Amino acid sequence: MAALLRITTVNGESYAVPIQNTATVGRTPDNTVCLNTSAHISRQHAIIRCHNGYEYQIMDLGSRNGTYVDDQRVVMPVTLRHGSRIRIANNDLVFEQEAEAHSEGPEAIEATLAASTDHHTQSVRPAAILVCDIRGFSTQSERLPAETLSQLLGQWFRESGNLIQRSGGIVDKFIGDAVLAYWQPPPSSPGETMADGPAPECSAAFESARALIRIAKKMHWPNDKPFEIGVAVHHGKVSFSNIGLVAQRDATIIGDAVNTAFRLESIMKSLSQRILVSDKVVENLPDKTIFVDLGEQDLKGKAQRVRVYGLREDVEI
Repeated sequence: MAALLRITTVNGESYAVPIQNTATVGRTPDNTVCLNTSAHISRQHAIIRCHNGYEYQIMDLGSRNGTYVDDQRVVMPVTLRHGSRIRIANNDLVFEQEAEAHSEGPEAIEATLAASTDHHTQSVRPAAILVCDIRGFSTQSERLPAETLSQLLGQWFRESGNLIQRSGGIVDKFIGDAVLAYWQPPPSSPGETMADGPAPECSAAFESARALIRIAKKMHWPNDKPFEIGVAVHHGKVSFSNIGLVAQRDATIIGDAVNTAFRLESIMKSLSQRILVSDKVVENLPDKTIFVDLGEQDLKGKAQRVRVYGLREDVEI
């Protein structure tokens, strides 16, 4: 196993639960860790995910009474260390990670990638990539109490993650208040080659971007300021890598296309766009008439300019 939780309930019961890619904590039996000792525990209270093949993060899912790591309330995703103490309604959960797992760091990951030639370990395939970021988050985080911020962010992460999953996408990671997700092409039958024409993963990612905007419209900061997000979508080849020594760990996506998606998100505000897509996405969508051409843009760290598109003002999201 890569990691486990050693749990001591408020009633004195002790047991351990292994963690693989994802572990959920909540009051109902469908969670990886079922804590039904108190009504102060939400049905879906918190989630732990493995990122980058070695790093585990815990995220509160908008619970009223909060999730605490080493006595600090979880507001944004918190990286867990070996021995981190998680407290949920006076239930103690101690995070433990095997020595080989928590000693692997970014350098070990790079070495693993460089040395790997097994197509089951690493492959390069096309994907539609989505980056979503909360507008004005830094300002609001300075003004709001931690418990208020935690509940609102938890609700957003839960609803956005569920939406992406329902659409066939995969949440690669949460980075601060940002979400990185991707959609893969449908699997081919043996001997079948990829057909020419629009890539369905682009449509799924773009429609998810619109749906995320609709979810955000229904939310407000406690001071009645609108809860606004920006969503960038790009399409390109990425490396899917099962990093680390444990086969069950999450794959992560890396490559120039991922960097491009993040760079697109960084210029959205200057272009006054809530959704920004690259030409690689538009050329794979069946309806191109809903977009406005915003021209070629310089992206930080890229030698070649990228043509980008926004939605026409008369198009309903």
